[in-house]
Amino acid sequence: MKELHIGLWGEDNFKNYTPLVALKNGSTLLILGPPQQQKAIIASLSGRYGSPLFLAWSEAPTEEDFYRLNETITDLNAEKISFNLSSGDRLNAMRLLQWALKEDIHAYLIDEKDQKHWLNPTNLPATQIHDLANLKEYFRVHQIKLLSHGMGLRINQSLRNMVEQWVLEFDHPTPFRYLNKLASTARPVEPPNDAQQYVANMSENWQHSSLATHLKDLRDNELVQLDNREILFTNDSARFFCNGGWLELFVYDQLCKLKRSLSTLQDVRLGLEILYPEQVKNELDVVFLANNQLHIIEIKTSYLSNDTSSANQLIYKLEALSASLGKEVKGMVVSLSDLPNSSIKRAGLYDIEVVSGQAIKRLPSRLSSWIQENSDNLVSIDERN
Repeated sequence: MKELHIGLWGEDNFKNYTPLVALKNGSTLLILGPPQQQKAIIASLSGRYGSPLFLAWSEAPTEEDFYRLNETITDLNAEKISFNLSSGDRLNAMRLLQWALKEDIHAYLIDEKDQKHWLNPTNLPATQIHDLANLKEYFRVHQIKLLSHGMGLRINQSLRNMVEQWVLEFDHPTPFRYLNKLASTARPVEPPNDAQQYVANMSENWQHSSLATHLKDLRDNELVQLDNREILFTNDSARFFCNGGWLELFVYDQLCKLKRSLSTLQDVRLGLEILYPEQVKNELDVVFLANNQLHIIEIKTSYLSNDTSSANQLIYKLEALSASLGKEVKGMVVSLSDLPNSSIKRAGLYDIEVVSGQAIKRLPSRLSSWIQENSDNLVSIDERN
C-alpha cells in the first residue's frame, strides 16, 4: 500500500473523501467510527479509489483503542501515513493529534476554503484539495440518494437560445405571471391520452397580448399547440417548463457555460429529486459543486414583490435545505420579480445570495463572482508533486 489516510467519522465526512480522489490507485482510507454504523459508513465512503477500511472507535478512546489502531497501521504497512482530522468530534480529533505527534505521524486539517493545513509537521506548506469529486459522490458520502434529475425534456440548442433571449428581453414579469397561470390551471385533456397532455382556456385576443411572442416561441419548440381560445401543453414536462422551468433551464445553462472556463466548478445538475436517510424526499431546482462545496439555487417565477410572507418562506426553505445537505452549503435565490427589501435583508442574515428582477440579466457575472469568492487567495499546488 502506497498511502494510508486515517479519518474520523463525523458531520463533515466529505473532507474524508476528497483528498483521496486525486491519489487514485494505491491510496486507502481507514475510517474510525461507531461499530453499529460500519455498513453504512463503508457504503457512503466507497468510491473511485475503492472501499475504505473500518476500525471501531469510541467517542472516548482508551489505551486499548490506540493499541488496536497501532496494530492495524502496522499490519497495513503503508509507505506514507496521514491523519485527516477535518471531521468527527473535536475532542476525539485532539486526542488523535496528540497520539500522532507522539508517534511522529503526519496529520492535517482541511479548512472551509478547502485548503489542507499540516498540523504535523507544521513546516509543510498549505495545499489546495483538488476539485475532482462530483455531485453523485457528494450525496453518497452524506448518505443521500439521488433519485432522479433533469426536466423530462430534450434540452436542445433551440430551447437554450429561447430562454436566453427571454431573459435578455425581460422587462416586466407580467407576461410570465400569465404564463404561470395558464400552466398551473391547465387540466388533463378528456379523454386522457398516453402523452399526458393538458389544456387551458385563454383569451381569444392572445395574439395581441404581451405574451404572444413567448407563446409562439413555445409553439415553435413544440411545447404547446395554440388556437383561438385554448393552449394545449404537449405533455406534463412541457407544462412544468412553462410554469417556471424555463428559468431553471436558463440558470442551469449559464452554469454549464461557466464550467468550461472555471476549473473550480466541478458538476452541475438540474431538477433533482433526493431521498434522505429518514426516507424523506426533497426537490432541488439547480445544484452544483464548486471547490468541493455544494451550492443550491432556488428559482421562482411567481410574483413575490408584494408578498413578503412567501418571499420569507422561500428564504427559510433554502436555509433549511442548506443545513440538511452539509456543513458548508451555499445558497442562492433567483427570482423573476424583485424580492421585498426585508426579505433580501433576511437572506443576508443566512448568507444567502439574491438575484432578482432586472438583475437576472447579469446572472452569469453574479454566478461567476459567487463561485470565485470562495476560491480567491487559494493556493494552486498540485498535491501529487
